[in-house]
Order: sequence, then structure tokens, then C-alpha cells
Amino acid sequence: VETPRGLRPLKTIFAQHLNDECRRRFYKNWYRAKKKAFSKSSGRWKSEAGMASIADDFEKMKKYCKVIRVICHTQLSLVKGLPQKKAHLMEIQVNGGTIADKVEWAREHLEKAMPVKDVFQMNEIV
Repeated sequence: VETPRGLRPLKTIFAQHLNDECRRRFYKNWYRAKKKAFSKSSGRWKSEAGMASIADDFEKMKKYCKVIRVICHTQLSLVKGLPQKKAHLMEIQVNGGTIADKVEWAREHLEKAMPVKDVFQMNEIV
């Protein structure tokens, strides 16, 4: 949503299943933590009332948002020989089409693997 002081987030919708690699990023000490991050947001996907609230959130995003961004994480378990277990997080802006198209694209691609070559071009500075 655009405000006089700049952009601010309207809604954040997380996927139902977040990988442990991603959830590790939100803890300082994983082995000592209770590992309860995103348990309430993933529970919204299981109930009828939660699904209705998620659908309302998507509709609000279509109505009020000017910019749509997705938060993606790396899958470090697929990279062999890397001792790191915390995933890298990156916020990527969705371009092209109307806001409704962008929201639908983001909704379709929840919990799906996205190759780097589909997001970035060769020699593009990130």
C-alpha cells in the first residue's frame, strides 16, 4: 500500500509448509528452540475459517496493493558439500500484468520450486 512516507506492507501470506531450512533462518539457536515458528500461520490453511480469511487476504491484496512481492528461500539440502543449514531469504518483486495477475501468479507458485534461470537473467546484478 502506498502511503505519504512510502510503501508499507498490507498483508503477508505464508505457505502451509515451510521447510526446516527456511524456519532455521528465524531462530538464533535452532537446537535449543521450541521450533514453533509459523505454526499458527500454517494452521490457517487447515480450517475452513482460516481458508476463508486467506481468500479475503488475497482479495484485499488485489484491491489495495500497488506492488506484489514474494519471499523465496534457497534449498541448501540440494547443494552438496555446503556445511550451512540456514536458507538464504530474498524478497523478489513480481512484474508484468495487472495486480490481480501478479497475485494469482504468486498464489499458484506457493510451495513450488522455482529455478534461478526463471527469475534472473544472465549477468543480472542482484
